[in-house]
This record gives sequence, C-alpha cells and structure tokens, in this order.
Amino acid sequence: MFTFIMTFVVIVSILLILIVLAQNPKGGGLASNFAGSNQIMGVRRTADFLEKATWTLAIALVVLSFLATITMPKPEVEQKSVIESKVKETQPSALPNFPMPTEQTDSVK
Repeated sequence: MFTFIMTFVVIVSILLILIVLAQNPKGGGLASNFAGSNQIMGVRRTADFLEKATWTLAIALVVLSFLATITMPKPEVEQKSVIESKVKETQPSALPNFPMPTEQTDSVK
C-alpha cells in the first residue's frame, strides 16, 4: 500500500511541476498562447483550468503525503541509536575517573 501511494505522490508531483511551469507569473503563461478566438478554450478558461488544476494537485499531494505517513511500514524490532547502544555496552571501569577534591587541613596564608 505504501509503495502504491508513493507512486501516486511522484506522479502528482510531476504533474504539479508541469502545471506550475505552464503558468506565467504575470498572468500570461500558457493562456497567452491561445489568444485566438477560434480556440476551443479561451484565454480566461485556460487560466482558470490551470489555477484549478494547481489547487487540486496541491491538495492531492498533501492528502497523499498524510496517507503515506500513516501507511509507512513500522520496524518490527525496536531500533536504538548507536550512541545509546555504545553507552550500555561500556563497562563502568572504562569510564574516565575525575579527580575528587580533597580537603586540605592546612590553610594557605
């Protein structure tokens, strides 16, 4: 299931990249290429379609990301960090000994 969802995430991501690149930041983009009145979709309809497709793909990407997180396979064995395992393996005698302060009976004057 996780692999299936991740495949959809990749496909939606690629489509989202293509839709965003087809848009012009100043409002032209792909829609400006269809300026002729003989076209099936007018300039405004193309811009509306690109905007709706962008929002739909963005929402689909967020939903698929949450689903992928939920269906992610869990490890069967509890994994510990390397540092934690090294600390538990060390012998108490291997730990460094710090000098302890001693009481001096003679006070320095």
